[in-house]
Amino acid sequence: MKRFIGVDLHRKNFTVCVRSESTETVEEWSLKNLQLFVKTLKKEDSIAVEATGKTAYFVEEVEKRAGRVVVVNPYQFKVISQSVKKMDQNDAKVIALFLEKDMLPEVRMKRDEQAKLSSVAQTRDKLVKLRTILKNKINNIFARNALVLGKEFLSSEKGLREVEKANF
Repeated sequence: MKRFIGVDLHRKNFTVCVRSESTETVEEWSLKNLQLFVKTLKKEDSIAVEATGKTAYFVEEVEKRAGRVVVVNPYQFKVISQSVKKMDQNDAKVIALFLEKDMLPEVRMKRDEQAKLSSVAQTRDKLVKLRTILKNKINNIFARNALVLGKEFLSSEKGLREVEKANF
């Protein structure tokens, strides 16, 4: 029997709605018991979960047993984010229902290598932006004191040493 499983995932627990031809059940699970939940899954099960901070770990575990795992893009699935009834049970039910109708906006999960590379690139981007902010602040301090620095002054070792020597 084919089952459609909607999951509302949180930091410490998750709510599961299991829909089949004749039944619909809702259960609360602790993330500590994720392995027990995984043992209840079958190859003919389809499972859907919103993309959050814990989704990668959750998906890694459930795809070992479930036939299909869908990661839902929360920015495109406004049915939950704009829901008036913000309850875990309702969210899990809606995810299961839309999974059954094959109407969920999927997001592709990055594999471990891709996620690490993306993280390094994002960190570099943030560092470059932070460096620019700091250079602008230093430039503003000098300008406030009627000292004009050259455009590339803060980009060289020599220029930075001179900034250290500045005395206001």
